[in-house]
Amino acid sequence: MRRTILLLFIGLLFYGCDRDNTIDNDEYYVKYSLTSTTIYYGGKLDVNINTGTGSQLLNVSQRTKWETTIGPVKKGFNSSLNIKKQDWDGKATENHLALTAKIELSKNGSPFYMVKIDDSSTPRATCEIKYVIN
Repeated sequence: MRRTILLLFIGLLFYGCDRDNTIDNDEYYVKYSLTSTTIYYGGKLDVNINTGTGSQLLNVSQRTKWETTIGPVKKGFNSSLNIKKQDWDGKATENHLALTAKIELSKNGSPFYMVKIDDSSTPRATCEIKYVIN
């Protein structure tokens, strides 16, 4: 009887261990988007994103809507979107540029859903948002 209970206990222990070691095969796609408004024409923005294989610096015109999608990436990916007005010295006050930044996520081909937004109406020269897929 004791032997049967011991074998049953050991079997349950191994069964529980197998369930904890499942591999996460989910694939995620990350959509970065930016909207900028200003009274001025011709300005540029430096946009830096995490692509999964490193960071990528892009040049985007002000007064536009911009987006890009990267992936597939796995759980634990650190998505980041960093925007800075080109040639901004870090000292001058920005009075006219409004920035809206979003990070959206798609899991296993599902529709994109928003996971992070920075939508301040206060004029500014920089904006940064981050999101870790968990």
